[in-house]
This record gives sequence, C-alpha cells and structure tokens, in this order.
Amino acid sequence: MKCPKCGTENMEVFSVRKVAVERCSSCGGIWFDARELSQLLDQDARHVASLRRGSVNVQLEGKKGFCPRDGAELLRVYSSIDHSVILDACAECRGIWLDGGEFEKLFTAPQS
Repeated sequence: MKCPKCGTENMEVFSVRKVAVERCSSCGGIWFDARELSQLLDQDARHVASLRRGSVNVQLEGKKGFCPRDGAELLRVYSSIDHSVILDACAECRGIWLDGGEFEKLFTAPQS
C-alpha cells in the first residue's frame, strides 16, 4: 500500500484490538478503513498507545492525497470531534487518512 501523502511504497500493517491499520514509516500517517477510526477512538488509552505517537509534518499537512485502496482523490474534511484536525477521507471506500499526530488530537479531545 502506498502512502497517500509522502508516497512511501510500503506502509506497515499492524493490529490494534483486532483492527488492522496501516502506518507510514516515513511520515507517521495512519490509514483507517471504513469504521475503523471510530472503533479505535472508543478504546481505552492503553490499547491504542501505538496509534498515539507521531508528530505533524507541516510540509504534508495541507497536501492533497490519493486513496491507497482505490486511487480516488481524498477529500479534506474538518473533524467533528476536533475542528483543528482535517481528515483526508475517501468518498468511494469511506477510508480515512490521519496525518502524523492527528490520532492523538482526536483521542484526547474533550467529549461533549
């Protein structure tokens, strides 16, 4: 799978609570297939510690990306959880890309 932002060819696949996600070893971004992000945001902090790493890469933050599953251009959408986070979402497969450090922002956002 190719990283939608930096173009690294091989993203690392790992499981968190039986959910397989892909992380770019170069930029730290994470790909979530449909419904995976919401599943993992509901987990206890100790279970998702591996997703809470990473830092924002300013050069890639505003860059348009393409879905690693189907090649569609990703839509940039403000998160309803934290409006400072802009999700990159695929309208075709419903997958979501988070740049490095964005999972942490969503996970620690105050719940309303």
